[in-house]
Amino acid sequence: MLNKLPQSETLADRAYKEMKKAILQGTFMPGDPLPEESIAAMLGISRTPLRKAINQLAFDGLVELETGKMARVASFTEQDLKHFIRLREVLEVFSAEQAVAFVTDEFLDDLKKTLQGQKEAIAGGDYYTYIELDSQFHVLIAEVTQNPKLKDFVEQITNQFYRFLILSRTLEESADEALKEHEAIIQALANRDGKLAGETMQNHIQSVERRSKMKPRGNEE
Repeated sequence: MLNKLPQSETLADRAYKEMKKAILQGTFMPGDPLPEESIAAMLGISRTPLRKAINQLAFDGLVELETGKMARVASFTEQDLKHFIRLREVLEVFSAEQAVAFVTDEFLDDLKKTLQGQKEAIAGGDYYTYIELDSQFHVLIAEVTQNPKLKDFVEQITNQFYRFLILSRTLEESADEALKEHEAIIQALANRDGKLAGETMQNHIQSVERRSKMKPRGNEE
C-alpha cells in the first residue's frame, strides 16, 4: 500500500519517491500494471503529477511505457543483472580513479556519514534506508568528478541494481561485508591513490556479483 502524500510538497517529486520506494522494496513486482486512477487515489493526488512521476521512473528504467498500454513495472532478469555488473565495473572503477583528483576533507566526511548511516540502518533492520545510502555513496564518488553524465549513469544503474538485491533477499547476509569494502574505498580515496581506489572499487563490485546469485522473486524466466 502507498502512503498518502502531504500537500505541502511538490506532488510529482513526492509521488516519484513513494513509487520508487514501492518498486525497489518489491511492493510492486516486475510486470505489475500501474493503473493511474487507483494509484492516484492511494497517493491522494491527481493524475497529472502521477504521470510526471511515472515518466521519471521510466527514465530511470524502473517502469516500462508503451503507447496505448498501461504502464508496468519493468521486468528484471539475471541477464540484466550481468549487464549492470559489467557497466558498474567500467563506470564506477573509472569514477573512483577520477575522484582522487577532487578529494577534499568535506567529500571524505560525506562518504563517512553515509557509511555510518548504513551501519545504523542495518542495526535497525531498515534495509531500504541502507540501499538509499549505498546508492548515495556511489553517486557521491561519481559526482565529485564534476562529470554530471557519469553521475547520472551511476545513479540509474544503482537504482536498477538495488531492486535486484531486495528481490533476491541477499541484503541481510551481505550488508556487513559490503560496508567493509566501502571502508577500503574511502581509505584509498583518502590516500589519493587512484590505482588503489579503482582496484578497491572493482573488488567491491565483483564481491557484490558473487553475493548476488539468487534468482529474484517474481521472475518467471
